[in-house]
Amino acid sequence: MHNIKILIVDDEQPARKKIRSFLKEETEIGSVLEAENGIEAVKKIHEENPDLVFLDIQMPGMTGFEVIESVGVGNMPVLVFVTAYDQYAIDAFEVQAIDYLLKPYDQDRFRKSFTRALKQLELKHSNTAVLKNLLNEIKSEKEYLDRIMVNIGHRFFYIKTSNIIYISAEEKYVNLHTERDQYLVRDTMNNMEQKLDPAKFKRIHRSHIVNIDFIKEMQPSSHGDYVVILKDGTKLTLSRRFRDRLFGK
Repeated sequence: MHNIKILIVDDEQPARKKIRSFLKEETEIGSVLEAENGIEAVKKIHEENPDLVFLDIQMPGMTGFEVIESVGVGNMPVLVFVTAYDQYAIDAFEVQAIDYLLKPYDQDRFRKSFTRALKQLELKHSNTAVLKNLLNEIKSEKEYLDRIMVNIGHRFFYIKTSNIIYISAEEKYVNLHTERDQYLVRDTMNNMEQKLDPAKFKRIHRSHIVNIDFIKEMQPSSHGDYVVILKDGTKLTLSRRFRDRLFGK
């Protein structure tokens, strides 16, 4: 199959550039489009009707899964998912036999995914049923994360969520604070809150999620806010908006 139209969806420009550079080695390419967020991706899928989409999962504002729901599974092109660490998603991909690229990936791994995608295009294979099953799989997960993959430089490893003292928002990232170190993970606070056990992790502020096992005490502040003092001495604000998360109604 020749002259295929490809859309690369990722909020990080270096990630889009990497895929574009790997595609230069392929002969079947017609045009390559880019989208830097989910909203732009939905618009370009509707308007440009690409044959193949490389879709990042963890994007601020609208995740890759929300892009699929917005476009509609019956209208989605052939997909290759791209993910940095989402273990839930990886498990679901493997169950549904859906191809994905786990960051960081090399050109050999990319070529395997691209070759599989070309075969799907040639067979005019419909993803509708598989994507419906995938979204159901993702939504029906009943377990919460007990470990999160993090990286420092080129080293990737897991940390236990039970070792996270609190989480803070850092622009496009969340910062996982443990007793010994901090780890930046590209995700949103809303997504992270949904993945963690609500019996152990409480959202106390739009910028903070705290592990209640590490709370020492809470002291009244002004305007209905509280100061949350952690066992290591860290002081965080419990805003009035989130007060019921800790105190109940």
